[in-house]
Amino acid sequence: MSRPDIPHDTPRALFDRASSRLDQGMAFRLRRAREAALEAGPAPARGWRLPAGAFAAAVLALGLAWWMPDRPGTPVPEPLAGDEIEALVMAEDAELYAWLAEAPVAAPGSRR
Repeated sequence: MSRPDIPHDTPRALFDRASSRLDQGMAFRLRRAREAALEAGPAPARGWRLPAGAFAAAVLALGLAWWMPDRPGTPVPEPLAGDEIEALVMAEDAELYAWLAEAPVAAPGSRR
């Protein structure tokens, strides 16, 4: 499929040559179709583009909020000392430790 060898004509000259071959009826119908298309205005937007765009914007906003660094004025809590951690653990798990103290201990070498 090769193109015919066209001399170096300008696009306008090619258009004029092709237009001159049209009969009056075809030229009139083409003109009317062009005018109708121009009067119709832009094509209506697709209905799915708005929800998809809103969803993409929401995902982007959530992603930015998730990865956004802390604000400079936010106080950072100081780490707890070892004795403070032990006191918290003992207070929370006092019942567990009491149950463990009362549980029977298996003697070495005994099997159940």
